[in-house]
Amino acid sequence: MQTVVEPNSEAKQAYIRARQYFRSGNLSAAQSAAEEVIRHSPGFASGRRLYADILMGCNQFVAARDQLDSALKLFPDQVERRRPILLHKATSFVREGDLAGAFGVATSADLKPVEALDAAMLSQLGYLLTLCESHEAALRVFEHALIKQPGDPLFLFNCAAANRAMGNLERAEELYDRVLVLNPQDWEAYKNRSDLRKQNAQRNHIPELQQQLAQRDLPEVAKVQLQFALAKEYEDLDCYTDSFAALQQGCEVRRKSMDYQIDGDLSVISDIAARFSSEFLAGCDIPSDFGKEIIFVLGMPRTGSTLLDRILCASGDVVSAGEPDTFARLLLNEAAKVQETENGSDRNIILQAGEALDVTAVGKAYVQQLYARAQLAGGKRIVDKNPMNFLYLGWIARALPGAKIVHLCRNPMDTCYAVYKTLFKTAYPFSYSQSEMAQYYGAYHRLMQHWRAVFADRVIDVDYESLVMDLPNTGQELYRHCELPWDDAVATGYYKSNKGTATASAAQVYQPVYQTSLNKWRNYAEQLQPMQDILVREGIEFA
Repeated sequence: MQTVVEPNSEAKQAYIRARQYFRSGNLSAAQSAAEEVIRHSPGFASGRRLYADILMGCNQFVAARDQLDSALKLFPDQVERRRPILLHKATSFVREGDLAGAFGVATSADLKPVEALDAAMLSQLGYLLTLCESHEAALRVFEHALIKQPGDPLFLFNCAAANRAMGNLERAEELYDRVLVLNPQDWEAYKNRSDLRKQNAQRNHIPELQQQLAQRDLPEVAKVQLQFALAKEYEDLDCYTDSFAALQQGCEVRRKSMDYQIDGDLSVISDIAARFSSEFLAGCDIPSDFGKEIIFVLGMPRTGSTLLDRILCASGDVVSAGEPDTFARLLLNEAAKVQETENGSDRNIILQAGEALDVTAVGKAYVQQLYARAQLAGGKRIVDKNPMNFLYLGWIARALPGAKIVHLCRNPMDTCYAVYKTLFKTAYPFSYSQSEMAQYYGAYHRLMQHWRAVFADRVIDVDYESLVMDLPNTGQELYRHCELPWDDAVATGYYKSNKGTATASAAQVYQPVYQTSLNKWRNYAEQLQPMQDILVREGIEFA
């Protein structure tokens, strides 16, 4: 067995070179230098951890974990030395997209009890648990971190976010207030705080937001966060003209900061439709019930997927995977195997792979990863509610013929406005321009029409409006499609689940179904005329 040793001079020099190469992005040279480190000093734990980082940069995750496992073996009985390596290993699973693997490491015995971890480790562990959709466990960890360092703005922010995910909205607001006292330039905290509740005339943050926006030389990120927060609070107070003015300014600043051309997305969506026909999908020898554990909920974002997800999960045998990118990532990895080059967008690589792409392998890997998460949560069925899976529906239908597919529909203008007014971290770059938003919706609409023609009854359409106006009947139809036993208690108790969520609707999911979001776009009909005009030209009807 290897033992811990101080690195010799050759290993130290190679370590310095490996780190420099890694930081500069020269992964090939970094890997060679890291191998030299291990040759000279196999018992150098930091060398193995650096090598693991380099391997992860090369997408060699199994090899990276081999290095981390070797580092762990250096400290069989030293739990304090093992803990940071275990967190490193959990991170490798996250980067690979294997959240079940990450959760298994993050909840291992050496990382318990959480009270024994220092504040920095607690912060890292809480972040990992959040990524694993284990929001209740993450909250416990972040609260312990805050006990250890109650005046740290980062720990306060993380704890506020965890409380928001679990529906503890008053506690979250208190924590965001404390963040902003300590760090008035935490711009994201302003926006998150505004989203926690409906503001009113007696209790809102509008003067504070206006004061911040009046500062000179504000960075763009500040303008965006503050304007979106201001727009939300004005809307809560029915000040629609002021709300839209703030929203438009925030969107314009955000859009200018992005390197995005919608033509690429529109072209890819058109190419996807051209590739898939009924005959193409019929040429598949995968068993017809393969993937029956999976329920896909897809469509445009901000159409009620979190609501529908919680309704499905009110069945005792169903758990949620949240919005993983698992299928798209596995599809891309498989496509890369048959491509000599990876030029172009990710979706172009998948299209270029054509029929050489092994969808059977994709389906098997997907079920393995998703079902591992379902077992961890104690369920037999699992919901994948990544809305953008509508792009991959042809591959999903072929790789997972037994999967249930639910398409969530909503009034087109309500959908476009809801997406337009939401500030996303990185996703949906088309959402900050009325023109691009409507064009993308048109492309989505055409693709879904194509899928309906190809799949016949494989896909069920669920109208958001029907869901909120008549949950018992719409819910029963949904359950029949998914082959789930209906219980009338679902309609009255679905929102009482303590399953956390970090989506944009986190502040709304802990209340009964409401109808206040219906036709909200009409408050801005004049300002949204450019969006309406494009939808009309696309032949899309709305009321």
